[in-house]
Amino acid sequence: MIIQIKGDTNFIINIDPGVWIFDERRFPIEPSGLGMSLRPFLLNAEPKEGAHTAIIHRRDGENISLSYEEILDSYLCFAIDGKPLSESQGGPALLYLKDQDPNSQPIDSIKTIEMVSS
Repeated sequence: MIIQIKGDTNFIINIDPGVWIFDERRFPIEPSGLGMSLRPFLLNAEPKEGAHTAIIHRRDGENISLSYEEILDSYLCFAIDGKPLSESQGGPALLYLKDQDPNSQPIDSIKTIEMVSS
C-alpha cells in the first residue's frame, strides 16, 4: 500500500511504508511499534510557496486538514510487533502529531497527503 504526497508541490512522492523496516531512520515507538518521521518526505516533495495546509485523504472518504507545521513535525507508525500494518489495522501507516501520545487515536487509513495553498 502506497501513500502519495501531491498537490501544490514540485514533486509527487510515493511512500511505501512496507520497506521502512530496513530503513536506518526508523525509530521505536513504545510499547511495540516502529515509526518514521514524515519530514524528509515532505521536504523532498518541495511544497510550493503558499502551500500551508495538508489535507489527509482517508480510504473512507474523510478528509482531515492539518497545518504544514503540524504535519512537518508528525511521524508515521508503520509496524507493530515487527510486522507491517494491514488495512484492518488502519495501515499502511498511522499518523501521529509531534506531541501526541502513541496510545491515543492516530489518523489512520491514509491514501494521500495533499498540500494545498491557503
